[in-house]
Amino acid sequence: MIFIKQITTVEELWKTGGAPTGQIAVDAVVDYVKRVKTHSAQEVALYLNVDQRFLNEAMKLFVGVSLKEFIMQWRMRQALDLLDDESLSFKEVALRCGFRREKNLIATIHARFGTTPYAYRNGTVLRNGNYQFNQEKHQRKSIIENAEKLRSRNEKPVQNEE
Repeated sequence: MIFIKQITTVEELWKTGGAPTGQIAVDAVVDYVKRVKTHSAQEVALYLNVDQRFLNEAMKLFVGVSLKEFIMQWRMRQALDLLDDESLSFKEVALRCGFRREKNLIATIHARFGTTPYAYRNGTVLRNGNYQFNQEKHQRKSIIENAEKLRSRNEKPVQNEE
């Protein structure tokens, strides 16, 4: 009996920019999703000329999520990255990620992360754990603030009691 293990996760694929995994089905899906703005699981299967059920099972096996969920997670990661660019409107972010309307993007982000794109962009919420760099940035800021408080306390002149 041969056991096939999961080769990657959506997060790993995103971090590597969709670098080839060596698994033909996964690589084809990632390539298509990177190139085409609007997509559904059915569109991907039609484009690749593969049965959607087969593709869905391959994604579950090799990436750990269904094809539809993979597409949604990829779009969400793209949206969160684009939200960091304040020169882009929410509508532009939505269109670049394959959402037909801005309100669809807003509803999806709210459902998945419990926040709005506006709150996410403006940093009024601590970013999702998937975006570790934001937590590290927040931690660095608090470390610097604490160090400055300690420094200011230490710089106060000490009065000798004589």
